[in-house]
Amino acid sequence: MNSKSIARLAGLAAGAAMLVGFAAPVAAQTIAELQAQIASLMAQLQALSGGSMSSAVITSDLTVGSTGSQVVALQNALVAQGYLVMPAGVAPGYFGSLTKAAVAKWQAANVLPSTGFFGPLSRAKFAGTPSTPGTPSTPAPGTGGITTPGVEGTLTASLNPSPASGTKLYEGDSKVGILGIKLEAKTSDIRVERIKLDLDESGGANSDSDIYRKIGQKIYVMDGSTVVASIDLNASTVIVDGTDRFITLSGFNHVVPKGATRVLTIALDANSTWDSTFDTDTWTITVPVDGVRGVDGAGIDQKSPATAFSRNFTSEGQLVDSATFSVSLNSNTPATSQVIAEQSSTNDEYAGLEVLRIDFRAEKDAVTMTDLVVDLVRGGTLTTATATTAYLYDGSTLIGSATVAGQSTTAMTATFADIDYVVARDSTKVLTVKLDIVDAGTAATTFAADIDTTGDMTAENSVGAGITETGSAQGKTITVRKAGPEVTLNSKSITTAGVPQGNPAVGITSTSTLTATFNVTIKALGGDLYLGTVASTSPVVASSTASFKVYRNGAYDGTISAGATSTSYDLLAGTGCVSDGTNSCKLSEGASVTFPVTFQINGRNVAGVAFASGLYSVGFEGVTWHGPSAASQTTTFMAGESAWRTADVSFP
Repeated sequence: MNSKSIARLAGLAAGAAMLVGFAAPVAAQTIAELQAQIASLMAQLQALSGGSMSSAVITSDLTVGSTGSQVVALQNALVAQGYLVMPAGVAPGYFGSLTKAAVAKWQAANVLPSTGFFGPLSRAKFAGTPSTPGTPSTPAPGTGGITTPGVEGTLTASLNPSPASGTKLYEGDSKVGILGIKLEAKTSDIRVERIKLDLDESGGANSDSDIYRKIGQKIYVMDGSTVVASIDLNASTVIVDGTDRFITLSGFNHVVPKGATRVLTIALDANSTWDSTFDTDTWTITVPVDGVRGVDGAGIDQKSPATAFSRNFTSEGQLVDSATFSVSLNSNTPATSQVIAEQSSTNDEYAGLEVLRIDFRAEKDAVTMTDLVVDLVRGGTLTTATATTAYLYDGSTLIGSATVAGQSTTAMTATFADIDYVVARDSTKVLTVKLDIVDAGTAATTFAADIDTTGDMTAENSVGAGITETGSAQGKTITVRKAGPEVTLNSKSITTAGVPQGNPAVGITSTSTLTATFNVTIKALGGDLYLGTVASTSPVVASSTASFKVYRNGAYDGTISAGATSTSYDLLAGTGCVSDGTNSCKLSEGASVTFPVTFQINGRNVAGVAFASGLYSVGFEGVTWHGPSAASQTTTFMAGESAWRTADVSFP
């Protein structure tokens, strides 16, 4: 189409618009038809003019009360795209409430703030990007604009389960969640723009106004950790209506997508201090009927709830006075194990052996731990290995070191004095205790570390006042030798087979069996090791309770030893352990051997009587080995440990 055709279309559109605006009243059907023709002509004009919303250039901000040719151009474009229907007998050129609503719809469809004010952002979009109803952009949840222009919807606001009533607000607190509002949009997106709240004192002789005069400093609408809206709490912002005190948070645009739910949280900043008369007082924040207002895709206000809901909170005085400091065992503390101290020229030391990992938790205030005592229990052979120095680490950072007291005794201590270690408010720090071990022997010496807050710790809050610590951390037992096996459990399983049949009779007795399999790796450290085969008088794994224990209903059952048990393993099936020509094999220092060990027991004892029914499991209890010039020894650190025990199965 040439330029003359475009001009004719423009003239027709303008003439039709003038007809609608200035002609004498005509039938409603005729007006509707003319408006449809106008929309069609304007759409054609838009397509011919390069795809922008209008060929006209709008250079001024337009709002309610604006007049002139630029308002006409804006209105014509809104009519062409279906956002605006000009009433019969009303001439274009005046920016009124209808035009404002149409602009807001257009803005929502173009992911602009839906204010109805036609400013710089809208002018830029108007000049360069067309938009038609039904093809809006899709904003991220809670942001952007309405994606359902022209569609009427409903809004439901209800009480979210969290935060619960009873939240404690301390002096100086910030953004403490008090009340959650669950919002649901149906049929259309809903742009939530206002939340009204009723403020009350509900627990004592203080007044409602004290909630904003004494307790609260600022109130927020939060989307998670994001501030949606906020306002100061004071006599200027709170509206007094009879006996009620209302605060309104408005001017925000939080979009709840159609068919979705969103949760907004009402949070408070507390004043830095208040009189003790307000300590432990209870206050209530209520969302009144129609306290939440939103706008749907049709530009219609939607309000909720139909029934008011509320949460209460308690003002609790100085936060530091309520600070707590607790101690517990970290889940990654070293497991019960055997380590070989083969450092130094004499191969009998271990520097930095980790024995304990502890969680320190501070709540309601930052806490400074000034002193810490770690108790060390030494067992086994006491004439050999001992601990000389203890270290306290935060990750790889050394917090402090201490000489171990009582090195030749069973009860030792390490005192970390004046460490001044700070744990931030409402956070957890993980500290590690390590030991230097010297004079390890072939015989086993054990070490276990623990912390008990009764007398083992000194801590204070952020103003230097002492606080009471709670909890304890009991570490696992670590066995130390200068030479021996490093034993690792790779996997474990348990199965049953067969069913016991009545009382035994000659030749027809049947029974069930329970079979446990452990896949084990043994590594020689500190020297060569010799491991007995199944045929040896001291096999590396025996069928007796030295190597296995059977547990029934979670407890060791010694009567099971009256059953027929058997053990099977093969040290020579793989590489690592080399036969020495007898009933043993040699595992050279640094070498390892991995092999499955199978333990089986019948469901009847040797007299043919079935065992009591229950849940049975099998624990791997230890291994037997020989050093190059030592007598037979056993490693039993795994005895009784659940990590070395199979799952429960029903038996027999």
